[in-house]
Amino acid sequence: MMPQLPNAIDQQASNWLYPPQQTVGGRPVIIYFWSISCTICKEKMPVFLDFSNHERQFFDILLVHVPRSTSDLDIQKIHDYAVNKNIDLPVYLDQRHQMKNTFRVQKLPCIVLLDRKGRLRHMQSGGNFTTMLINQLDALRYS
Repeated sequence: MMPQLPNAIDQQASNWLYPPQQTVGGRPVIIYFWSISCTICKEKMPVFLDFSNHERQFFDILLVHVPRSTSDLDIQKIHDYAVNKNIDLPVYLDQRHQMKNTFRVQKLPCIVLLDRKGRLRHMQSGGNFTTMLINQLDALRYS
């Protein structure tokens, strides 16, 4: 569905809580790794969603839910959270940590930027959006 993702990522329909509305590609991608059991992730989600509203004209944006415990595997709980937060972005369920391991995510929340060809351009963990991230976005936006 999202051609920029590495081929190793299982993009079967069952792995999407909300699949992309259309076939996307040819644009840089912002991936936000989060979990419903991560306090910082939930605190920063509204900030990220506001941020994504401004950036979606230039980037494909993907949320990746990474379970941190067996209770995080409850798809209904993830769905309820997404509805409560009015999330209208594609949400990938990384139930087997495939995306997390591919991108070597060690801490949540984490933002990964991929260029138009799917190459990793920036990775940032923690809840702050920094000048470094904004500079990377500016470089990708017009490339």
